[in-house]
Amino acid sequence: MAKQRFGVNDAYRGTVGTVIRYEWRGKWCLRARPLHVRNPRTAKQQSNRQLFKQMVDLASHMRFALRKGLRSVALGMHVTECNLFVKRNKECFSLDAEGRMVVDWERLIVSEGVVAVPVFEGVETRQAASLQIGFEWDGGSGDDEVYVYAYCPEAEEGVLSASAWRRSGSVQLTLLERWQGKEIHFYGFAVDEKGAASDTVYIGAMEMAKKIETRQAASLQGWTSDATFAEGTRRREDTGRLSPSLSYSNTLFQRDLSLPVP
Repeated sequence: MAKQRFGVNDAYRGTVGTVIRYEWRGKWCLRARPLHVRNPRTAKQQSNRQLFKQMVDLASHMRFALRKGLRSVALGMHVTECNLFVKRNKECFSLDAEGRMVVDWERLIVSEGVVAVPVFEGVETRQAASLQIGFEWDGGSGDDEVYVYAYCPEAEEGVLSASAWRRSGSVQLTLLERWQGKEIHFYGFAVDEKGAASDTVYIGAMEMAKKIETRQAASLQGWTSDATFAEGTRRREDTGRLSPSLSYSNTLFQRDLSLPVP
């Protein structure tokens, strides 16, 4: 079925009779409609279709980050950010025995480009779900915008931070309360004034601690210490005690910073 379009040379898009009109890399093309379509529905074909569908679903969930991180390259290739995401990350996906997608989160690409990559120093909890992520000004323009993207696989949703100037040295990010007790992955990248982006930095993964239902511990809602880290960072744990019966533990992505004890 064809869809009516408006504008010069955009009369329709789709199938009319035995002709298909479609857009390819910014150009309108025509091709004959096939008389017979091979669809053997083999086990391997069905598996590939199932994996592809889940890959596209993930790209849809991450669309706000992809529009910032992949737009410049996608425009140059005349493809969508979703298509570019699937193409760049196809080696990161596989299916388990139950047909569920397995993702290599550390290798996932959410941005790509020639802009200098930010060097992230650490993640520090400010409030229950508020983070401050530090980074070094190590190359690039001070006017570049730095972003951090947090994605929760179990909730199938993510949060993109507001932009921060590269010269500012840190970016703030507020997570969703409904992510408590779930694993969260963090990615960072920079975008220059022309819209070009840097390659992706995998900052790490952490589990957001469940809310502690006590008045004394209300300000200590944060993270558990089970974490993985990006290359070049090291693990640091600080434990503080409010009373003889209540203690907490936070793990930071940082080299030299220490967690202040209330």
